[in-house]
Amino acid sequence: MVSAFQRWLSPRPPQRTRNNDKSSWSHLGEAAIYEPLSKPDGLWYIRETHYIENFFVKAGLSGPPLHIHRLQDEFFKVEQGVLGVVKNGVEYAVTKDDGVFPIPRGTRHRFWAHKTGTEDLVFSIWLDPCTSQKEHILDANFLRNLSGYINDCLKAGLKPSVLQIILFTENASSLLCPPFLNWMPTPMLFWAHRGIAWYAESILG
Repeated sequence: MVSAFQRWLSPRPPQRTRNNDKSSWSHLGEAAIYEPLSKPDGLWYIRETHYIENFFVKAGLSGPPLHIHRLQDEFFKVEQGVLGVVKNGVEYAVTKDDGVFPIPRGTRHRFWAHKTGTEDLVFSIWLDPCTSQKEHILDANFLRNLSGYINDCLKAGLKPSVLQIILFTENASSLLCPPFLNWMPTPMLFWAHRGIAWYAESILG
């Protein structure tokens, strides 16, 4: 149970949306749709659709902030539109003609609908190893929880808490790189993450 003091320290949405029983779900209101799918070998991937007319998509805000996956390589394959990717400080505009675009584990990166796109952005994203091979890594449940939290903040008129998002990413073996931490080398960032996640969970509830 969260105390009034914890709510005062860290405001949170009054209600939590449950996405665990949905075959697809929205992100940032109606900015994007996430759809988990299975490959022939049984491994999962996510198809994301970012709607070009949405405010957050137009502003380049429909993708995640800068982050690192500690235990997984990430891969993108664009089906339609233009995907913007920052990979270790270098920006790319990725289209379907580029095939599979890799992000090795440990790479600081973010992605969004690139401003040069003229249609809705549709792409697939998957990670290796996936959740069938290793526990405590980025999975569909992480995305369901994160989207539900961000959507609930949007409905309640609250700014999402960086501490809450760091706690989410800590439980998915990923590292968020907000501006106040991005200067840190990755090993130092890892321990800062651990400390902030402990504070968010143990003190803020």
